[in-house]
Amino acid sequence: MNYFDEANSLYNKKQYKKAIDVYKKAIEIKDNKTASLYNTAVCFIKLKDYEKAIPLLMLAIMEKQDSRYYFNLGYCYAMMKDSRKALIYFNTAWALDNTDLDCEKAINIIIEKYTKDC
Repeated sequence: MNYFDEANSLYNKKQYKKAIDVYKKAIEIKDNKTASLYNTAVCFIKLKDYEKAIPLLMLAIMEKQDSRYYFNLGYCYAMMKDSRKALIYFNTAWALDNTDLDCEKAINIIIEKYTKDC
């Protein structure tokens, strides 16, 4: 079993801290590097450590433009109460995949909040 598969197995068992360590090994040897970056970020999100997830998502985005990567970046910023950045990344995610209903819902929630605050 390679590092990426081993980390996925740990992730599926909700052993996020252990999965992070193994994903980092996968990244070092470029074993599914982009997916390993993204999955490491998702582990940090599951642990509510959004500040550690953001740079990993940015690196993954540099490797591949994927709506899920932008969505999770928007999610991190939303959880950190940075609605402006969250909206930027949710909109980018939606532009890449306008069938993503979760993305549309997130955008609408932020817009509703702005409308109420104004």
